[in-house]
Amino acid sequence: MPGIAGITGKYIQVRREDKGVVTYGGDQGFFRSAEEASLDDRKRRMGCGIVALGDILLYLASRDALYCIKENRSYVNRILSQKEYAAYFNSIYDLVGGLPGGKGNGLSGIRLQRTFNRIARREGWKLHALWGISGKKLYGRMVEMLKGDIPVILCIPLLLFAKDPEQGISFYKKSGDQYQKSCTVSAHYVVVTEILEEKEDIFLGISSWGVKYYVNWKEYERLIHRAFLGTILGNILYIK
Repeated sequence: MPGIAGITGKYIQVRREDKGVVTYGGDQGFFRSAEEASLDDRKRRMGCGIVALGDILLYLASRDALYCIKENRSYVNRILSQKEYAAYFNSIYDLVGGLPGGKGNGLSGIRLQRTFNRIARREGWKLHALWGISGKKLYGRMVEMLKGDIPVILCIPLLLFAKDPEQGISFYKKSGDQYQKSCTVSAHYVVVTEILEEKEDIFLGISSWGVKYYVNWKEYERLIHRAFLGTILGNILYIK
């Protein structure tokens, strides 16, 4: 399968405590043993945006020492333990300013944008982040970022006012040349690490819950264009 664009280095790796499996990216599920309604339980339920932001910051640091920051300097370019990743997650949690209370849906794209730009100013980076609102520019911006070796935070939007608010987009796993549906997801941040072309379809290779999944681009595009505020809620953190 020809690749349209993708990151050049290894993505974030964490060794799971239970079976020793090495993840593809971080996982807020590392907090799954938390007591219900506790702070760590909120991190488990709503921490996907923090995982996504933390992972791209860690990836940038792995590719260029310029992007090492005090919060991730000791975690760069190695397989982390769950305990280490949880500590790193908590440092990014503090940078973001925590998560909403109650049963909210986690961080907004604007919070991610503001946090990244605050870090960039603090560190003197020339990078700048913008939460996208245009559906027409979304795909081209993803290709641009990946060709620049920057992973892409993508939001799977919640379908506001839909009869079934749990309805969302399919995540696929690849087996040989086949893509098999694994689950349906909404209101969730993922990180796009590659874009692949398969005959008449385009698939986004993503990291979610520490697993490599694929999203069909045409299905995602239909979703954001039919959902209320779909291209605003369902968009990317555009970094250039």
